[in-house]
Order: sequence, then C-alpha cells, then structure tokens
Amino acid sequence: MTAVINNFGGFYSTEQYVHEARMCGAKIEAPCVNNSTYLTNIYGTTIYIGFVHLANLEQKLAHAIVEERQLHGDYRSLKDFSHRINISKEQLEILIRIGAFRFTGMNKYELMWEKNAVHNPLIKHAYAGEMLFDTEPENFTLPILSETEHEQSFDEIELLGFPLCNPFDLLQTKFRGDIRATQMKDFIGKTVRMVGYYVCRKWVTTSKGDLMNFGTMTDVDGHFFDTVHFPPSLKAYAFQGKGCYIVLGKVVDDFGFASLEVSKMVKLPFVKDGRY
Repeated sequence: MTAVINNFGGFYSTEQYVHEARMCGAKIEAPCVNNSTYLTNIYGTTIYIGFVHLANLEQKLAHAIVEERQLHGDYRSLKDFSHRINISKEQLEILIRIGAFRFTGMNKYELMWEKNAVHNPLIKHAYAGEMLFDTEPENFTLPILSETEHEQSFDEIELLGFPLCNPFDLLQTKFRGDIRATQMKDFIGKTVRMVGYYVCRKWVTTSKGDLMNFGTMTDVDGHFFDTVHFPPSLKAYAFQGKGCYIVLGKVVDDFGFASLEVSKMVKLPFVKDGRY
C-alpha cells in the first residue's frame, strides 16, 4: 500500500490506499520532521505520510528538512529546527498545524506562540551544534492554550485532503446505520438505512439516455459497500461531494453480491470546526 501511495496512480484516491493500509493493520502517522521523508515511508507497521502530500509545502523545503536531519541528526525542538532550516513563517505554520513537531509534547497553540520567539528569518541557518552563541529565548508565563477535540482532523482535511482518523468520528450524529456492510447478505429484499463515507462513483447512461450512478462507500468499520442510484433517485438526491451520507434503499443481490438500490440519500454534517 505504501508503494501504491508513492506511485500516485490507481483508480482510487490516496486516502483510500491509506485506508486500506490501516485495514491491513498499519498505524498511520501524520507528517513528522523527525520521521517523514518526501515520499510516504514505512517503519515496521507504522506509515508516515510524506511531505509531498502537504498542500502548499515547498518541495525544496521538504527535501532540505530530510537532508539536514540525515546529516546532523533528529531535530531536538522547534528552536533547533528553526536554527537549522531556512524556512518562512508561513511554511513553518503549515508544519506546526499538521503536527510535525508533536515529538516536543507541545500543542499547536503553544508551538505557534514559541515560533514567534525562536523563528528569526534574518539569522544565518546552520547546524545548531556549531553555533557560537546558542542563547535561550526569554520565557513568558502563558495562558492555558488547548486544542479542541477534532482540531487536528480538520487541519488534516485542509492540508492533506482527508482526515487520518475515522471520518465517522467527526459526525454530529451517533447513528451508524441499521446494518453494516458485512450484514447486507442477510437483508436481501429488505429496505434499510446505511451510513457510508463516500469513496467514488461511476457515471453511466441508461438506454433512454438518462444519467445514473454506481457508488462505493465504506461503513464505520471500514468495509466497502456499493450503491445503485437510478435516474429518479439521483435527480432528487444527488451526491454533494466527499463526506458521510445516510442512505435509504433496498438491499439487492446481483450474482451473489449484495448492493443497495438507493431511494433517498442525505449528506450528514460534521461537528463544528472549532479551530482558531
């Protein structure tokens, strides 16, 4: 799965290959300045998302982070990183927001505050161990700075394009459907409600020239199930982009494979984005 992610190919999006790796037992980690490389890498069963997937992170900077680490060892702190890497304030904020300095034990707000004390684009950047005057920044008593419960996930959606948590954890509702994907074969001919996270859809045309969709979703357990959207249903209840949907339909059997013929579908809202 890591190789497929780095190949940037295949029918599905990067998110789905990350999901499949998780289903196979991998632990997925956000980019980290001490563990990530430009491409996605794997240590045992832990996969670190590569810097290449971070929106608006400069390629030259991503390579510089890895090269400096290989030459002089892991970064010890935000200050150490700032002294060794020539980086703009905006690029540093991207790394802080994705959690690339979580090894420090500080949350994003604390790191954003410390950034103002340690980041100085005018100083000459060099290996910190060779600096003649490595003075400590002045310490201040800070107010309590804490992150909201789902803040990391919303930053991941913005910077990576998808959350690294189970997307169902972001829903306002606790309802996860009448049945799950693995139960569909036991409900052939029954009308049920299922909750699914959008994976992809295929556009097809009927013999009358009307548009219909074949969809693919995952349930809360991460298992795939297919949906069929005939023209009347698709016209009344269209897809509204990525996210989770509650889908009402009849479970049908097609050559031993169960799918859901959709009659109604509504996109479910995520919890309020409490960032910043």
